[in-house]
Formats: sequence, C-alpha cells, structure tokens
Amino acid sequence: MTGLSRYFPATRVLSFFLATVLVSGQVVSAQAFQLLSHRAIYELSLLPGRGGDISGVTGRMVLEWADACEGYTTQQRMVMRLISGEGRQINSDFRLSSWEDKSGESFRFDVRTAFGKAKPEVFKGRATRTNRSGKVKFQKPDGLSLNLPRGVVFPSEHIGRLIDKALAGESRMALPVFDGTGKGGLFETVGLVLGPDAKKTAADDILAKGKMPLVPAWRVRLSFFDYNTGDSLPSYEVSLRLFANGVADRLVLDYSDFAVVGTLKDFTILEGAGC
Repeated sequence: MTGLSRYFPATRVLSFFLATVLVSGQVVSAQAFQLLSHRAIYELSLLPGRGGDISGVTGRMVLEWADACEGYTTQQRMVMRLISGEGRQINSDFRLSSWEDKSGESFRFDVRTAFGKAKPEVFKGRATRTNRSGKVKFQKPDGLSLNLPRGVVFPSEHIGRLIDKALAGESRMALPVFDGTGKGGLFETVGLVLGPDAKKTAADDILAKGKMPLVPAWRVRLSFFDYNTGDSLPSYEVSLRLFANGVADRLVLDYSDFAVVGTLKDFTILEGAGC
C-alpha cells in the first residue's frame, strides 16, 4: 500500500452521525422523537487551502436510513478518490449495512472496505450491551472478539443523545462509541454544540424539495479519539450543521493536514415500515 493508505479511515467516519434519530414538526422537545426514513446523497471534495500530502479528493456518499419497527437500519456506500501531491491516485470503497436495536442493547453490522489494490477488509458480527459492559463477536474475521467498556453506545443512540443535549441547551457530550469497523472501531467521542445555525445554503432548497420538516439546527463538532491508546489529540474531527431531525449538511472531515467537504446533493424521505 502507498502512503495514502493512512487516510483510509476517512471513508467510515460519516456513519457516526448519519445513522440518525429524527424528530418531525416545528415544535420539538427532547421527548418528541419520531423517526423518519430517508436517503441522502453527498458529493465529496477537498477543502481548499489546507496544503498537506493530498492535492485532490473526489467522490460521493449515499446513505439510506430506515425505521424498521424494532430497530434502525443503515445502508451506506462511500466511494472516494484521493490524489497525492505527486499525482498518484488511490480509490477507496466503503460499504456498511447495520441494524441497531431501539433499546440500544444489540447492534449487527456488515462492513467492507477496499483501498487501492489491497485485499478488501471485511468485518461482520454482532455487538451486545448490558448495564455493566459490552461484547463484540465477529463472524468475519472468524474468532475475533472485543470487550466494550461500560457506558458504550452504538451510532444511532449516539446521535440521538447529542440531539437531546442540543435541545436541552447543553453544549458538550463525551461517550465511548462502537461503529462496527473492527477493533479500531471503538472511539471516545466528544461532541460540542457550538450554537444555533439558521444560515441559508443551497442545501436548504434541496431539503425543501424533499419536503423535510422545518426544525432547528446547530453547528456541531465531533472529535474521535482512539479509545485504546488514550491519545490526547483526536484521530479526526467532523464539523457539520445538524438539524433537530438528524439530517446533516455542510460536512467537513478534518484530518489535520487535509480535510474533506461533504455537500448535500439530494434528499428523499422514504416510505416507513408502517409499524
């Protein structure tokens, strides 16, 4: 693999805040959550002016999230091309399929990551959580297991709790999160709500065309720290505008020496499961 391979984790981070817990209507409270099934498409590009080893990024991410009655399902594909300063190109392809119990006690995942010409990496299994601890048992790789710390949450519950904090006027939340991407998929996350954001962008027209309910929005920053090493600096950070119904736009994935912008290009509300 080339030196560009160290940027491969960029392809998985969006699943953290895009596996969404949603509310509808103009009057919202922390207890008013109703779930909205939807599809969102984002165009990926390089944030200009950062410098570093990466001179170009192109790509697209498609996310489908659905309320499946007893749980939440996520289907995600993210294809990205990285271009180095020397003009070398590496393609990455990330695919995720997951189901999360609404109680937060069970999380099933099937994740495939391909980077350049390297053999694809596959993680498939189930994570469970009790009041005291958690455990991950993998089908692929066979025999792999992982102990999870007390208080760990899975992606949908994580973003739901962050929205609760924002609605309650609180500005900070720290939690361990497991996202299904192997032993490296356990993070200590710190979420900061930086304030309301009513700035109009092209995404507002896309959301209006998709008939998304009118809800408040906030500027949010998420920092992801390697749980096992205890590093004081985050592995990466994500900035976004997060709506009270869980929809996100103006995404920036920050890897210190370069950053990727995710621009909302299409939004569709999907027919629910009819629970």
